[in-house]
Amino acid sequence: MNQVNMRHVRTPEQRALYEKIAATGKCSFCIDFCNDNPPTYHPNPVLKETSSWAVTENMEPYAGAKLHLLIVYKYHVLGPPLPPDAWVELGELIAWVVEKYNLPAGGFYFRFGDGDYTGSSVAHFHANIIFGGAKDGERLRVKLGYTG
Repeated sequence: MNQVNMRHVRTPEQRALYEKIAATGKCSFCIDFCNDNPPTYHPNPVLKETSSWAVTENMEPYAGAKLHLLIVYKYHVLGPPLPPDAWVELGELIAWVVEKYNLPAGGFYFRFGDGDYTGSSVAHFHANIIFGGAKDGERLRVKLGYTG
């Protein structure tokens, strides 16, 4: 399985970066978030981390999002199961995000498994937290998969 899915890139800049990543044959999330080094490919810093997770701003936030964060699992897996302590840490990070950004609401979702089914551009277990704003604006569109 390719570590990046070019079918799901959204901008020319993201495509150019993902072509560089694809040429390495390595997972960019592992390089950027699993080795305790400053990110190589991801342009945004780690905002908070635990032994299992790293939180950062999404490099290509969805149009209309006022906040779009990634929570990346710090071990290369495509999806669950995870150890119980990882789930506890995730809950603590979500609570931290809600408090830090004073979120009155938001969306939270995982992408796992084969990106050809989920719309994910990186083959590595991760979650997204998105806040769009008030109910009187346009709806945010998030691709989570395909109709069958």
